[in-house]
Amino acid sequence: MASQSRTPYTILGCLTLQPMSGYDVKQFLERTLVHFWSESPGQIYPTLRRLEEQGLAEGSAEPGQRGKEKRVYRITDAGRETLQAWLRKPAEPSQPRYEHTLKLFFGHSVGREASLAHVERLRRRTEADLAHYREHERELAEQAAKEPDSPAPYWLVVLRGGIQYSAMALEWCDETEATLRALPTQSADRRPGRASQSDREDEE
Repeated sequence: MASQSRTPYTILGCLTLQPMSGYDVKQFLERTLVHFWSESPGQIYPTLRRLEEQGLAEGSAEPGQRGKEKRVYRITDAGRETLQAWLRKPAEPSQPRYEHTLKLFFGHSVGREASLAHVERLRRRTEADLAHYREHERELAEQAAKEPDSPAPYWLVVLRGGIQYSAMALEWCDETEATLRALPTQSADRRPGRASQSDREDEE
């Protein structure tokens, strides 16, 4: 596949687990990969059709809910080979985009209170994520121990990476909050290089 999009490989990976419809793929991605990888839902169905056209997946009509047919896709041998070739390639470097970090970087323009609010929101989200990860860790660890040839051991290492990252992020939140609270209260109107009236009076 000449396209640099990762969507085809993501969907092929899903199809290695079991045959899936477009809706099944969407639901699976929302339950699992959402914490570290995102795909546009609008790209799932077109990508499945292209994979079928390229011989990387096979689709068949099967009974769905309320008597409606749904198209279920299965990965082909060619699709599996294509996925395996991509999985063996080194991952391309990606540039992170964290809006809270960007806002903290320019936080001098609004002062510490706005920055503290960003840190607190990040803390709440991270605590919720960590609780979610912890909830599933034991179950996945048991599955990995019982079925070492299943995807479970690989899912577990990713999950534990999320746990360690979240714990580190919470430590960073504590450190950042302490640093910000130690700063003097700053007006949002203050700009680097622009002296206030009191500053100018002190200089005279």
